[in-house]
Amino acid sequence: MRRLLLLCLASLFLAALSAETRHIHVIQLLDDNSPNFLIREGCRSIDYGVAREVDRIQTALGISDVHYYRLNGMSFSAEALDFVIDYQLSYQERDIVLFVYAGHGFRTPNSTNQLPKLYFTGYDTAREGDDIRLRLLERNPSVLLNIVIACNATQQNYQVPPGQPQDSGPTQNRLAARPRSSRPYEVLFADQPGYTKVVDLVSSDREYETFMSRDGGIFFSEVIYAFEEIFADERFSNWPAICNYISNQTLQRTNTRKLPQKPYCAYSVFAAIAEAPLVTASRLTSSQPLGCRMAARALRKDQRMELKILRRRHRRESASSRNRAERKLVNARHRQETSQMKYVHLQAYQRQSGSCK
Repeated sequence: MRRLLLLCLASLFLAALSAETRHIHVIQLLDDNSPNFLIREGCRSIDYGVAREVDRIQTALGISDVHYYRLNGMSFSAEALDFVIDYQLSYQERDIVLFVYAGHGFRTPNSTNQLPKLYFTGYDTAREGDDIRLRLLERNPSVLLNIVIACNATQQNYQVPPGQPQDSGPTQNRLAARPRSSRPYEVLFADQPGYTKVVDLVSSDREYETFMSRDGGIFFSEVIYAFEEIFADERFSNWPAICNYISNQTLQRTNTRKLPQKPYCAYSVFAAIAEAPLVTASRLTSSQPLGCRMAARALRKDQRMELKILRRRHRRESASSRNRAERKLVNARHRQETSQMKYVHLQAYQRQSGSCK
């Protein structure tokens, strides 16, 4: 009996250590303030579909916190995106990051990048999709899932915004309400220490366009269908197979509708970066004094280290919780402590940035 009791206690201790301590960060940029009704409705469908899938991922993995950065409407800007990546994601470490963009996209002549440039308020504020992916990789997530709904064709006329073809045809609803197992989530979103798993789901390959519709477009609807059906009956257990399925289904439907759209889906594994780099001076204006820029960079480095130390302490405390009720109270206290530290950091960062203007 004593051995059996010790075995039970050991299993409970190991279960507590293996408790999910990651968070989910959803960076969402949707052009839902577009003057085009079809594009606005498509962005709203994407918003709803992403939120529903994130809820299911959270439930299946037992994740306590989901952080949304909704840069839509008036917040749909490159500056807001830079602030989220460079400042607000400083607390992120080994978490799951979901980046979602739906809007105008384009390529420049002779560009070798795979992802399109993301268009905000003008060509001068556009951001390379490959650069954004690299900056998110620098935050050392365990899983980085990029969903980009945008055109990827070369733009020749910079006097007008990039085009966004529309698909006003009928939409399909193939989703079936099935009970879903948590096992596919545990396999696909598993944390492999020292590595970052990157899944790129892009509606258009190089030199192709994306046709937006009220349900978010053929490609996005296939992404949602894959999540719904594949996770329900566990047909595929790895990301490359899921990527192939989404690509083939999108091509089949677009060919039937005679729409020249070809998606890009890929799965990659990158070695984790030991330390996230500081904000580079190239993102600061050359008119700022050198001493002020160096002070701002040193401040951000110290703040980032404080947040990482706090996060690691939170992981240890959450893993040592004895039951679900205790873990819930611990996580609530962690959220309060993190919010207070972030507020203090933001105040100091704004004061330092204001002195550099």
